[in-house]
Amino acid sequence: MLAVQAHGTIGTSHWTGTATRSALTDCAAGRIGGMSSIDPRPEASPRRALVTGGASGVGRAVIERLLADAWLVTALVRRPDAPAGADVVLGDVRDPGALTQALGRATPDGRLDALVCAAGIPPSGPWDDPTHWTEVLAVDLTAPFEAVRLAWPALVAAQGCVVLVGSIVGAAEGSARSPAYAAAKAGLEGLARSLAVIGGPHGVRVNVVAPGAIDTPFDPPAFPAGSRPDVPLGRMGTAQEAAAIVAMLLSQDASYVTGSVWRVDGGRTALSAAGAAARALGTGS
Repeated sequence: MLAVQAHGTIGTSHWTGTATRSALTDCAAGRIGGMSSIDPRPEASPRRALVTGGASGVGRAVIERLLADAWLVTALVRRPDAPAGADVVLGDVRDPGALTQALGRATPDGRLDALVCAAGIPPSGPWDDPTHWTEVLAVDLTAPFEAVRLAWPALVAAQGCVVLVGSIVGAAEGSARSPAYAAAKAGLEGLARSLAVIGGPHGVRVNVVAPGAIDTPFDPPAFPAGSRPDVPLGRMGTAQEAAAIVAMLLSQDASYVTGSVWRVDGGRTALSAAGAAARALGTGS
């Protein structure tokens, strides 16, 4: 067995040393500690994804990114204007029948490589309206749970991935306009952590992408997109920037990532609430 001198970088850690060729081969293949991170799909099988809420905003950007990466994408949307190239199913995410139809289209072989739940209702008021509470929880929290529940056998069959699109509102910030929205988005993080524990033994990974101020029609901004004093990077993010993190989490580059929350917020949650407010008023640094 030939010994070779090797050096390089793993993540942000530098390493150097001597290893056998077979050991390096095992490392490259992901066979470390008896585990394998090799893509479990048959070699000729295309990657298939189901995305909910893909007519606009982050969901639309996710579909565009996955299509560009050669995924086959089924989109469950309420309006017939999802990106060209997606297999569009018109329906409401709260309707189990629509979810079942979309799932059937996305899994002709009983396997699903990715489920992205991006459908949502933005914060609105009045905060104490029970109808608003019920509607937001149904779309932003219960519908993702139902989508995962229905897709679970196909996700297990493919050792697939789930990404739930959350928000910094809820887990990191409160919402005076919509406690319902904050509760639903905070709930998504608890749901993802629980599903990660349940899915781990089956090779199913579950994560959350939590955007901050993103320049989409979803929620009217408090400041111009290019001038956000309450964000350390000084601007709103783009839907494409959020979609890039979703795509990474669905890839083999994230094969050891599950139960995590990825904030795409330009550093906003690195500030305290008081600090963000002071910057917005021009009284803080």
